[in-house]
Amino acid sequence: MKMSRLALTTTKDRLSTDECLSFKILLQAGLLQRYGAGIYGQHNFLVKAQAKIKSIIRDTLNSYDCVEIALPALQPKHIWEESGRWNNYAESGQMFVCKMQNGTFCLAPTAEEAVFTFVKENLKSYKNLPVNLYQIGPKFRNELRVRGGLLRSKEFTMMDAYSFHDSDKSMKEEYARMKNAYFSIFSKIGLDVISVAAVNGDMGGKLSEEFMFLSEAGEDTILVNDAGTLALNTEVLELQNANEYLKSNYGISELSTLSKKRCIELGHIFQLGQRYSSAMDGTFMDKNNNPVPYFMGCYGIGISRTLAAICERNCDNEGLIWPKSIAPYQVSIIYQPDKKLDAYLTYDKLCNANVEVLLDDRRNLSFGSKIRDCKLLGIPYMIILGKNFQPDSNNYELEERATGKKSYVSYEELLLKLK
Repeated sequence: MKMSRLALTTTKDRLSTDECLSFKILLQAGLLQRYGAGIYGQHNFLVKAQAKIKSIIRDTLNSYDCVEIALPALQPKHIWEESGRWNNYAESGQMFVCKMQNGTFCLAPTAEEAVFTFVKENLKSYKNLPVNLYQIGPKFRNELRVRGGLLRSKEFTMMDAYSFHDSDKSMKEEYARMKNAYFSIFSKIGLDVISVAAVNGDMGGKLSEEFMFLSEAGEDTILVNDAGTLALNTEVLELQNANEYLKSNYGISELSTLSKKRCIELGHIFQLGQRYSSAMDGTFMDKNNNPVPYFMGCYGIGISRTLAAICERNCDNEGLIWPKSIAPYQVSIIYQPDKKLDAYLTYDKLCNANVEVLLDDRRNLSFGSKIRDCKLLGIPYMIILGKNFQPDSNNYELEERATGKKSYVSYEELLLKLK
């Protein structure tokens, strides 16, 4: 991609606010466009990075025999009334409600009701179970305390999965499998997460775990041991039966050895049991031909929030530092004016080799400004074609963004490193 075609304008100045560093960098780099409180447009860089996160999630879930579907974001009021959740969501103000001549609808903050409606006429026998269905798409919540750009916004991208079972045992087995899948997903993305005992809240059901990324930019507080193997959200302590709940469900009985940490919630998994199937009259026929309400599990990952967490972890005062696994582009070419032909030839060769490459061909911008922008945008590698560059010699100057290390390599060595 040529930089002149990217519709991207960076600025020298950075906001002097209390917001997290990565959010200020995203605005300075022109990668986020603010339309209102908690409402943002995303530049090509963020779209490409999110696409790679989605690909990692899809590949992993597909390997766990999950099936991708698509549910409507615009949902009718009556299915939420069936579950008994309409009044709570609508009256609290967290749901966007649309009153039309042909009925009342909402923009989905979650999709338990929609997925239950999707499957209850099809999964009529225990022989059809278990299944695990997932989707990736937008969700809407009228967050009153928006912050950190994509960390907490009113429209966000989410992966939400729902499993259906013929027994409590089967539901718990799938819950454990999905927990393993989550650790695999976040490992591939490049984030260390901790599973945390949590409160089910409006979702209902028996118990749940959140997947937390330790960060001072987070607004959640957890108690965690030094090894990161035992943790709980401090919200659990507000429950009336908190000690019993923690001991019986999570094996946590001693809190004095745990320390407080701030973190960002990236995912949440739930054992819903028969909460929705009982409320929404959904049953299957068991081995004895008796109707039984489904057992359900629910699993979510905030994709745009995960992207924000990646940016927050991987940045410094000069800008972003994209991890190579999800970087929107792997390398950018910066050249002196008299090396323009060499730069275009190198760009064409890398494109033909299927390397995601940027060519900074912007006019009326100094050589130094282009280098500063490359660091601001966080491209993993920068190829610098300076005055001494000779295409037939081993002097491609290559700089790694994460370490600042410079090396001089041949084209073959360059391609090997980038691939």
